[in-house]
Amino acid sequence: MKKFQLLNWVFIALMAFQFTSCEDEPLVGTFPQQENPSDGLPGAFTASINGVPFTANTISAVVFADGLFTIIGVNGSNNAITLSVPIVAEGNFILTDTPETDNFASYTDAQSAANPYTSASQTGGSGSMVVTSYDETELLISGSFVFEGTRQAADAQGSPIFDSSGDPIIQSVSITNGLFTSIPFTLDMDDGGDPGDGGGDGGDPTEPVEEFFANVDGVEHVDTSLTTTINMVGDEMIFKVEATTAAGALMRIDVPVDTGLGSFEMVSDISDGTKLIGIYNPNLGGENLSSNPGTITFTQFNLADGIMEATFSFTARDPLNQDPAIYQVTEGSFTVFFDPISLPPGVAFRAVVDGLEFLPDTTPVPPPGIADQITISSEEVNMVAVIKVAAIMMDGREMTLSFPKDIEVGMYVMGTEVVIGDEKVGAYKPAGTEMVFYSSPGTFTVQSYDLETGVMSATFSYNAVDPTGMDPTVRSVTEGEFNLTIPE
Repeated sequence: MKKFQLLNWVFIALMAFQFTSCEDEPLVGTFPQQENPSDGLPGAFTASINGVPFTANTISAVVFADGLFTIIGVNGSNNAITLSVPIVAEGNFILTDTPETDNFASYTDAQSAANPYTSASQTGGSGSMVVTSYDETELLISGSFVFEGTRQAADAQGSPIFDSSGDPIIQSVSITNGLFTSIPFTLDMDDGGDPGDGGGDGGDPTEPVEEFFANVDGVEHVDTSLTTTINMVGDEMIFKVEATTAAGALMRIDVPVDTGLGSFEMVSDISDGTKLIGIYNPNLGGENLSSNPGTITFTQFNLADGIMEATFSFTARDPLNQDPAIYQVTEGSFTVFFDPISLPPGVAFRAVVDGLEFLPDTTPVPPPGIADQITISSEEVNMVAVIKVAAIMMDGREMTLSFPKDIEVGMYVMGTEVVIGDEKVGAYKPAGTEMVFYSSPGTFTVQSYDLETGVMSATFSYNAVDPTGMDPTVRSVTEGEFNLTIPE
């Protein structure tokens, strides 16, 4: 997850000082009041850790091109304090890290560097900072700070520790009397949102950033490793998005490559490795727990560009009912990138109407009688080019789909008629009648569309009704899909 990339890098920063991004935070709240912050010695970074003095002998401060300010102080025992706020200026800043903001403070004990104390509000963290002097000419900054850092307790192997009720044990540390006085800072011409390439040069600011976030029983699943792999299970191609914490807790989402945009129910029983499913393992010695129930909504699913974005939630249970543990995974979201994928062409046109297959035969040699056929035409409505895909079955059934030619990848609500030109409309004519039933309601989802080649893949489903009301019959069109080339 983006906000915790900074947390992950604090461990590296003890040797190399790497930084990442935060977002704007309103300058409101309760702030540290020192009698005279300027009393600190120039170049000093000091604080009290649970009442024990902390004096940094190594200090690094950076202001990035987008205004992000990050400062790290490391003492002789390699314990570190990190502060980060957006758009640095003289004034008051909230350090409390919430899901809505990325302001940040942490204390890293060298004896447990992989599990720092942070200002995350989900576990009771909080904090504030006052920048008392910001000299952009001399490149010097001074200020004061306090914060309460919290973390989930972990054993010597890094596994989380729970109390007798099964709740995570939260440890805390109080950082008070924090001062940094006339600290030199450097200017980095890259934006702070760029995690860099590990070489200390800020990296390529155009490089995409992967993100993962989820709460487990209200406590954030802070990933230190996020991977996306594509696996072949039999003939099925499956994405596996895996986020692992420093303590070894695993969260995994398995996604069939042909899933596409939209909202879906996760599998609620044992998966054979080819199903859409959520998995959680707290690394307590047990087996994987799977979604039961669970839902996921894909807002981006672009195989050609190699990007997948989704939100999700699920209840994690043992599918064999041997482990009584149950975990609630909430507020889940991720954005991941992968190498572009080209799938074999799918079926040209298909749907199910009232439980019966609607699959035109488009082989080169048509069957006797009225040949199944698919036609694609274009007409102009209010200066908008409207595409009409028509599929005709040999038994006389007909189906059409209308949509604007410049439609983009996404999910759309279907209407009953084309009036302005940007409407998406489905129509169905049963065999043996001239009555046409139109979509109301329905959804039309463009999975992919190459405007240069005209190749489009889309799915659709709708209830088809008589808009005049003369025939009360409702036709159900489901499992609709097409893979066609839209002519220029």
